[in-house]
Amino acid sequence: MQGIQRILVIVDTRKARHVALNRAIQLAQATQSSLHILAPNPKPDIASSEVLTALARDISAKGITVTSQELWRHNLLETIIHVREMERSHLLVKDFRQESFLEKPFSTPTDWALLRKSRVPVLLVRHDRAWEKEPMLAAINADPEDADHQQLNRAIMENAKAVTGYFDADLHLASAYPTIMLAMQDKGDGQTDQDRYLKTCQHFAKDYGISNDSIHLVPAPAETMIPDLTRELAVSLLIMGTNARSGLSALTLGNTAEQLASNIDCDLLAVHSKHHMIPLERELEA
Repeated sequence: MQGIQRILVIVDTRKARHVALNRAIQLAQATQSSLHILAPNPKPDIASSEVLTALARDISAKGITVTSQELWRHNLLETIIHVREMERSHLLVKDFRQESFLEKPFSTPTDWALLRKSRVPVLLVRHDRAWEKEPMLAAINADPEDADHQQLNRAIMENAKAVTGYFDADLHLASAYPTIMLAMQDKGDGQTDQDRYLKTCQHFAKDYGISNDSIHLVPAPAETMIPDLTRELAVSLLIMGTNARSGLSALTLGNTAEQLASNIDCDLLAVHSKHHMIPLERELEA
C-alpha cells in the first residue's frame, strides 16, 4: 500500500452498488493515485458499456484521473492478472466473493487464487464505510525463528503503517503463538515461547510507533484468534501476509490469509514479502 500511484479496481456492471469501487475512490483521493476500472465481461453489450462510462464520468468529476475498460481473457483470474500487468498497477481492489468447495470442488476459489498470484497487494472489500480514525489490525507471525515470516512481517507492517497514515487510523498489532503448554516450555535460555513472540511484537511496535497497549498476543490458532480479535476491536481493515502455493495443496488448503477471508467482517489487505519492494520497482519504471 505504501507509495501507490496506480490502482486497479474490479467492478461488476450488473450490480447496483459497487463497494470495491467506492473504496478505491477513497484510496485514490487519499493517495493522489490514478484509477483504472476493469469490468471483466465475457459478453459486453451497450448496457454494460454505458454503466462503465457513467461510473468513470462520475469519478472524473471528483478530480481523479480515471480510465476504464471491459475485457475477458479465458477466465476471471486471468483477465484480472493480465490487466494488472498491462496497467502496471500498484494495488488491486476487488469486492469479496463468497465461494465454497461444495460449489466448485475441484478448483481454487477466485479470491484465494488472486491472493497467491497477484504481484501487488490485494484489497478484498467487505464494506465501503469510511476508514478515517477507525481501528486497523496488522496480523503477523512473531515466531523469531522463522526468517521467511520475518521478511513478510516487515512488508505487512510497512503497508499497515502507510494505510493507517493515509486515514489517521489507530493501528493494532497481533500475533498468535503456540498453545499454553508449548508456550511455557523453556528452551534453555530462560525464556518461553510467549516471551520470544512478545519480544518480536514489541520490536515491530517500536519500529512502527505502536503502543504496547495495542499489542495482542494470544495462545490460539491464528485462524480463530484473528477473526475474534477483529470483531472485539471493531476493526475496519485487517492487514496480513499470504504465500504462493501450487499443486494439490492449492486445491484443498488455503493459507491463513485465504482461510480468514471467509471468516472476517472487515476489509482484508493481503501482501507478499516482495510487495515491500514496490517503491523501488516504481522508480525503475520511471
